[in-house]
Amino acid sequence: MLERHDTPVRGTGWNVIQWLLGIVGGIAAFLGFFVAFGPQDEFIGLGGDVSWQVGEVTDTWMYTLMIGGLVLLAAAVYMAVVGRNRVRVPSTPFTDLMLHLGIFVAVNAFVWFQDFALGEGLDYALWVTIPWAIGLAAHAWVYFAAEQKRDMEQMPEAIKPKELQHH
Repeated sequence: MLERHDTPVRGTGWNVIQWLLGIVGGIAAFLGFFVAFGPQDEFIGLGGDVSWQVGEVTDTWMYTLMIGGLVLLAAAVYMAVVGRNRVRVPSTPFTDLMLHLGIFVAVNAFVWFQDFALGEGLDYALWVTIPWAIGLAAHAWVYFAAEQKRDMEQMPEAIKPKELQHH
């Protein structure tokens, strides 16, 4: 039986790292096993200039992908088991905005990298980035507007700006 850890964890950071380790580990392990047991004339990679024929991948890379992927998967499973006993601290609007920004940067970096790696210039990266950036800007605007309103409510009466009276 595991001990209960009372270390506070803010928001969903623990879960995001756990999922990231699991996804990257799963992909790496799958690619390693595919290189080991897959057809030698198939290609793996992102496509275009960033793809390799399975038969050309060295044994070093194959074992690195398999072992590294399994280690990352084991770390994700460990985090899932330990994470059940951790005390969650409720997220704040700021941590929600930062999580949104972090996911935006990570996903769009991958999408742009993949779009350029295909070798055909920009095809679809803008169609992902622009609408999402508009949504992120709206999220930031709502956060900062609420923050400004909260600051105004907490301001002492003596220094609050006076409202204009119309006659």
